Amino acid sequence: MEITLEQILAARDAREAYRKTLQARFPGACIAVFTLVTPGTIKRSPETIRLFDAGVRAIGRVIAKNELLPRVFEAHEKDTGDEAYLVVKTDPGFLKMEFCKLEESAPYARLWDMDVIKPNGEHISREEIGFAQRGCFVCGKAGRNCYARRLHAQDAVQAAYQKLLQTLPE
Repeated sequence: MEITLEQILAARDAREAYRKTLQARFPGACIAVFTLVTPGTIKRSPETIRLFDAGVRAIGRVIAKNELLPRVFEAHEKDTGDEAYLVVKTDPGFLKMEFCKLEESAPYARLWDMDVIKPNGEHISREEIGFAQRGCFVCGKAGRNCYARRLHAQDAVQAAYQKLLQTLPE
């Protein structure tokens, strides 16, 4: 199913509203929001479902390994792209570091977007905890610059995206 820009923007607003609801329900906890980087108009497919499920399992391993006690850990299936939420009382910098390690753990993990929000509502950047900005998956340079300036043709972006999806184990 193809998704419009309006649907994508509405989904982003809904995610932010839900995150604020979780933050109000669980003061002092940090919130993690997991989504996928999916260029183009199709946000949910068999491949993205497998990719998302792999990310949820990876987050579950971080929770278990570090003996975290989630207040909430839930996944939502959406045509605009699946999303997961984790609410946990832990050091947000530590959680972001663990998630950055996951995002760099495999080529396909470049398509994972794992945001961590402090109890005060501020997002933690990769750079804030000593990681480099994520690279563009087309050319490897600073990803935000390429995306914001639309430096790559859509077919090049789609080809690079498909190549990363192919690295996901069956």
